[in-house]
Parts: sequence; C-alpha cells; structure tokens
Amino acid sequence: MSDLALYGVALFFALSACHFARGRRTNPRAIARYSCYATALLAAALLLLAPATVQAADRLRQLGIAPALPVLLGDTLRIGAACAIRLLALALRAPEGVSEKSRRIGARRRAPLGAPPGRQAGGASRARRESSDTPGPARRAVRRQLALLAGVLAVRAVLLAAAAPGLAATDLTAAPSTGARLALAGYTAAGVLYLAHCLAALLRQLARLARAAAPGRQRTGLRLLTLSLATGLLWNAWGVDDVVQAASTGTQAGAEDALCSVLGLLCVALLATGLGTTVWPAAHAAVRGWLRAHRRYRALAPLWRDLHTVLPEIALAPARRLPLLPPRDPQFALYRRIIEIHDARLILRHHLDPRTPQWLVGATRRFPPPAARADATAEAAALAAALERAAAGARPNPDTPRTALAAEPPRALGQDLESEADDLARLTRVYATCPAVAEVRTRARAARTAAPSPTAPDPIASPAR
Repeated sequence: MSDLALYGVALFFALSACHFARGRRTNPRAIARYSCYATALLAAALLLLAPATVQAADRLRQLGIAPALPVLLGDTLRIGAACAIRLLALALRAPEGVSEKSRRIGARRRAPLGAPPGRQAGGASRARRESSDTPGPARRAVRRQLALLAGVLAVRAVLLAAAAPGLAATDLTAAPSTGARLALAGYTAAGVLYLAHCLAALLRQLARLARAAAPGRQRTGLRLLTLSLATGLLWNAWGVDDVVQAASTGTQAGAEDALCSVLGLLCVALLATGLGTTVWPAAHAAVRGWLRAHRRYRALAPLWRDLHTVLPEIALAPARRLPLLPPRDPQFALYRRIIEIHDARLILRHHLDPRTPQWLVGATRRFPPPAARADATAEAAALAAALERAAAGARPNPDTPRTALAAEPPRALGQDLESEADDLARLTRVYATCPAVAEVRTRARAARTAAPSPTAPDPIASPAR
C-alpha cells in the first residue's frame, strides 16, 4: 500500500481506538478494553512501518541511533496488537465460561439441607458476588496469553541480536553470514506464526457469534468482520515469502508486492465496512450528540458570563479544566449551565425595576423588534435592567411592590433539556444583539449612576445551598 493509504488506515484505527476507549469509560467491559488496545497498537505500528517513516529514520544515524529502530518498534507493536486480538477472542468467549463457572460456584456454595437459613443466604450472596466480579476472561487464561507474548518477544529479541540487523532504504537487513540470515528468517517466522495464531482464535469466535446472531445489521457486520479476518490470515500467510527471502538473501522487504497490497486493502476495506455496520452508527450518533450539546453550551455563554460576573454564587462547582478546552461531558455541562441561569433569574427577581416596561416601550419605538421576538425582548430587557441594579449593589427589598415583579414577563419552561437550551439560546441571542435591550441597559445604568444604592450584605441574593 502507498504511504497515503497506510496513514489513512492508521487514522481509521486511531479513531476506532478512541471510540472503544469512550465505550470503556461508559460501560467497562473486557471487549471494549482489548478492542481499544488492539486498534491503538495497530495504528502506532502502521505509522512506524510506513515507508516514509522508515526512510526518515536515516537521520537517526547522525544521533548515534540505529536507523532500524522504527522498524523494530513497529514489529513489536504489531506483536502487542496480536496479543490484544487474542485476549479479545478470550473476552468474546468469556460469557459461556463465566456462566458455567457461576453454576459451579453456586453448587459449591450451596449449604446442606440442615444448615441455618442465614448461612444459606450468605453462601448465595457470596456466590453472586463472585460471579459478578468476573465480567471478562479468566485471569489464568489472560496470564497464559501474556506469558506466551513474553516468550515470543524473548525469542524474537534473541534472534534479532543474532541477526545484527541494519537498514537499507526500507528493507531490514542481516549481517552477511548464514547464521545471521537464519536468525532474521526465524525472527520473521515467529511473528508470522504468532499473528496467525491470534487471528485464527478471533476468527473462530466471530464466526460463532455470526452464526448465533439474528438476521439484521449485526449479523451482516459480524460476517464482514469474519471475512476481514479470513483475508487477514491470507495476508499474513503471504509473509512466508518474507521468511524465505530473509533466509536466502538476508533481507526482509519493507515494501509490499502487488498481491500483498491487494490482500491488505481488501482486509482493511472489509474491516472498515464491518465496523461501520456494527460500531460506527452508534459512534456517529454519540459524536453528533456531543457536537449539539457543545453548540448549545457555547450559545448560552454571553448571558451566563454576565450573570456569573455579577452573581458568582450561582456556579454549582468550579470547572476543573483549562478555560479554552471544551467540557469533557457537554451534556452535563449544558444541564449545569441551564440550572445556573435559572438560579440567577430567581435571584434577579428581587432586583427588577418597575420602570423597565416604560423604558422598553421607548426603546422598541426606536428599534422595533420582530413580532416573534417580542416576548424574548421583554424578558431580556428585564434581565439586563435587573442585572444593572444587582451590579450596583442595590439591596433587594423583601417588601417590593408586586408591580415590580410584573416587569418580568412570564415564561414557560421547555419540555426537555434540548428545548429549554434552545429557548435560552434564543434569549441569549436577543440579550446580546438586540438594540432595544441595549438601550434599556443604558437607561438602567444611567439611573443607577444618578442614584447609587449603598452596598449592603444581600441575604436574599446569596441563598444558602
């Protein structure tokens, strides 16, 4: 494959790893964890093994570093990805083993007939706890696979040291001796055999799941993933050619031939189609929901910023992030911002100026708003005037006449979070851009300057939480 294709495939694997990592946070499972590890390691390996990256490694000679280091690191990351694939196969097989183990635990923990009821209940609860604490593959099986990985890496390290590798263009070369050539061939063969072992294990599990799945999009996606792994086995089997070449010439080719490139592109295309059928629709919906929540969150910023500047006590909790970075969970951040805006509106009810309707009539004569924005203009003007009074330190009077509260027009809450956020976003847009609201704010500021109010503690504006 070309450099551009390799980098595109690496980007696809990196995005898949991010999606699996997000699924791991929301619903911790061994399947999501090992899928994230496998795709992330494959993305890093492809970036290191790309011909452009390998050719750029010649500059490492000037630093006294072996130029073959990127190739060796890429091969090691590919072996790590193969181990994650094998663990993913164990995780896909785990539900059957876990249920059988739970039945055995329940049989052992079941108390005899003459045992007290408390003992029977305690045994059942312990069995439930032990069965619920094993959501993934058994630890013994995981340890066996990690031990096998360590053995493969150790064997490859010994063979690599015996081969004394170098780099010629994009090809990995061995020392000019028969032993070095055989060591390089053994190094390549160990990787090919281990990758074939891991791919075959995952292929068996996906084929079983595809047979058991109901007709629909999930079965289609599983079948495409199964075909992708079968193509990947053929692609990996073509690596025997590299073993023969390393044994005969002492060179492991970095560039792929035509058949190998076709198999690689077919494997990646089937994999992308299978993931797009089973995984990416949910990922697309999640990204789209994140973007919508983030857009609504930013739309409320002008109004929230003015309210928070005058009434800092409305903040529910300090933000634990850099100001320029988007919130990690924009849905929750949007919900919190809406609550804070409503808290500020309740506080500002005690600072409403009864002259606001009169000011608004004069302002709308000069700058008539559209009929659809009349209610939002009245509410935004009332908030702007009350905010000016609160900024001046005016003490709210609990005995304020009811005519002052009439300066704030009634407003119905939205049916859900999205509709309420959209309503507040329209109110924020009117508050920040309407010239009639700006004139009301100017008149309220002038009235505040003409008759400043003494600053006093404000028990109503700072309610105890």
